[in-house]
Amino acid sequence: MMLVFGSIAAVGMSTLIRAKVDMGEARNLCIVSVVMTFGIGGMLINVGEFSLKGISLCAIVAIILNLVLPKEKKAD
Repeated sequence: MMLVFGSIAAVGMSTLIRAKVDMGEARNLCIVSVVMTFGIGGMLINVGEFSLKGISLCAIVAIILNLVLPKEKKAD
């Protein structure tokens, strides 16, 4: 199981590198670190009978952070 999840994380980081995502930008670093911490830490959210954990929780958190966090303005 360690190999599978480690491989998934490595492939994800490789994809970010190939897409030239700037991990020096605070916004991107925040999104990746929070999502990985939720995934590795086994975070679980329960709302009544509904619960989110694992990849489903990480995907939703990543989407929400991407929409909520302000993007860095580029100098023209």
